[in-house]
Amino acid sequence: MISSLPDRPFSATETLTVSQERDDLLVIPATPDDLVGDEGTLGEIRNILVFTANVVASLAYTDADGWTVVAKVDDPSEFEVVLDSLIEFRDDSLADEDRDEIVETVAEAYETFTDRTLR
Repeated sequence: MISSLPDRPFSATETLTVSQERDDLLVIPATPDDLVGDEGTLGEIRNILVFTANVVASLAYTDADGWTVVAKVDDPSEFEVVLDSLIEFRDDSLADEDRDEIVETVAEAYETFTDRTLR
């Protein structure tokens, strides 16, 4: 999926750069809280969704294990499955956010990605 991941959480600019450099790949923070830290500043991104034309996966970064693939499905439109697996993996620490709003935001990003890759 991604040939090499940094041995640390992503920065916001890195997720954007990876997605801009490769038309066949979309890397986005899994939730808004992943993008904005506790103090309202750009924080470390420890939960990402990675889309290709055929696969979507959720990845989580932990200090003990580095990047872990939490879930993967072969139909990117089924991204809610990997998002829910990530929420469960994080022991519901992501559940404080409005899940429907997150799903809507991710769906819009996926639609834009799909439009871009079909051109």
